[in-house]
Amino acid sequence: MPITKDLEKLLDSKNKLLKSIQVCCDSIEFWEERANEAFSRMDELENESFDFNEAHRLSLAKESEKILNRVNFENSQLDMLEAKILDLEDSIIKTLAKYAKKQKK
Repeated sequence: MPITKDLEKLLDSKNKLLKSIQVCCDSIEFWEERANEAFSRMDELENESFDFNEAHRLSLAKESEKILNRVNFENSQLDMLEAKILDLEDSIIKTLAKYAKKQKK
């Protein structure tokens, strides 16, 4: 297979991974905004101590836990994708080195 086909295939895979990384980053940003909103509502609830609503506090705590779990999941996905990118970049370097070695002969 010619070097251009090999590199095109590797670069296409890298671009797909980069798009997935961007989706994870966008998702993390979304969930962080949701978390900030929930934390703000918790702060408001704490400041309104005269109108303390335990059920509302528990609801916000559960929502915050779900959001943080989602952010943690997205972060682990991001770590996995970044590892795949590094492996792919290593393959690109090896492919180029192999091609350069053939050109020297």
